[in-house]
Amino acid sequence: MLREYVAMNISELSKLSGLTTPTIRYYEQIKLLPKAKRKSNGYREYSDNDLKQLSLIQQAQQVGFSLAEIKAFLPSKVATWNHDALIQTIELKIQEIELLEQKLKVSKQNLRTMIEAINNKPDEITCEQNAERLMNLYFDKAKTP
Repeated sequence: MLREYVAMNISELSKLSGLTTPTIRYYEQIKLLPKAKRKSNGYREYSDNDLKQLSLIQQAQQVGFSLAEIKAFLPSKVATWNHDALIQTIELKIQEIELLEQKLKVSKQNLRTMIEAINNKPDEITCEQNAERLMNLYFDKAKTP
């Protein structure tokens, strides 16, 4: 079913997209969003396709794509998408996310180990001595390859 063209001004597009009007103008300026049609009074006129484009941009940003990356794979017309390049770009982003997950897992474990070491302070030493003991322990670990 074909959808009827819905014209809206920039403030309506802003409300529907959740983006500020300066952000929408910026996306248009850097050609992430197609240049808006102009009414006879000079006001910008946007369509529901522009709203969909903004939604795609927001979704891509939420999963970690930069505006430059989005611009590289998000053409102004969906019909001109390069399927293979798009799949490759998404797969690369998945690999980046998986690498980040591994780094976060190691960091999380290191923090848990630190909490355990702090909580299991030997009774015969003060908190200050324990802090020094932990600093030396972690400093020595950081120096070893």
